[in-house]
Amino acid sequence: MDALLPDELLHEILSYNVKVLRSDFLELDRDRHRWVVGPSRNSDLLLVSKRWLRIGTPLLYECLQLTKPEHTSSVATLFRAQPNVGLAVRCLRLQGGLGRDLVHVAKYTPKLQHLLLDPQIKSADSIAGLKKAFPLFRASDLYLESDLAYWRHNKKVIAAWQLLYAYMREGTFLRTLVLADHFRAMNNEFVDALAASSIEEISCDTHRAEEYITSGHMRRIIGSPRLQRVVCRGALAPERTHDLLRTNGFSAADVLKFSIVEGPRDAHWRRIFRAMDEAEAHSSSDSDSDSDEDA
Repeated sequence: MDALLPDELLHEILSYNVKVLRSDFLELDRDRHRWVVGPSRNSDLLLVSKRWLRIGTPLLYECLQLTKPEHTSSVATLFRAQPNVGLAVRCLRLQGGLGRDLVHVAKYTPKLQHLLLDPQIKSADSIAGLKKAFPLFRASDLYLESDLAYWRHNKKVIAAWQLLYAYMREGTFLRTLVLADHFRAMNNEFVDALAASSIEEISCDTHRAEEYITSGHMRRIIGSPRLQRVVCRGALAPERTHDLLRTNGFSAADVLKFSIVEGPRDAHWRRIFRAMDEAEAHSSSDSDSDSDEDA
């Protein structure tokens, strides 16, 4: 029966049953272990036939989470054997597995759009692959989950964040930075890297934004000629933030760069991510064509 279905139609059918929604995968401020095992996503459907496996496997890797060295190693091996699977990756949650094999994952994921970092690194863990992998990640959207202040006792984590600062300063492709609600640390090195980056939009919790305003960090960030917008999420009284900006001497032009989003944060982001999912669904046929050509 499936032989009667063209590849394009079978791809569409499998995508509804196998793919993970970006709205779920890119959610910040949640249990970091949720996707380590993850839902089945009906992946057993791909065992129906070799054809289903060939068409459906890239769908499983559109949203990829790396947590352990052995997982990164197995993914790198798969991508080397089947480059078209790596071409399907659009979202990457990088929480571990930062050894040498990470470079191979980066090489085979040139169409990565969203990079989420939540590095929980032990002192014995390797970060050897991170230095070479960072320049290969061409994501336009960077999501930061971890709070730097929580992990200052670990030298490996500090080294990883130093690499992140370089990535932010030197990457000309970054456009959006999204900080988790609990991201409270904003040190001078982070601010310097952000001010020197190509980032055009920053999204953060309103309370954190107000801390950055009063500490003086926001003034340095807003001075970047490339920054166009700061989205403050979860505001109950938008006028409070605007008043705080004026009180701290921000110009009228700078105040206009701030968009204060009222209401629950989750509802706001789910609306955005739903729009992303819908846009991706409409462009899936184009992406398939690109993948076939690149492969």
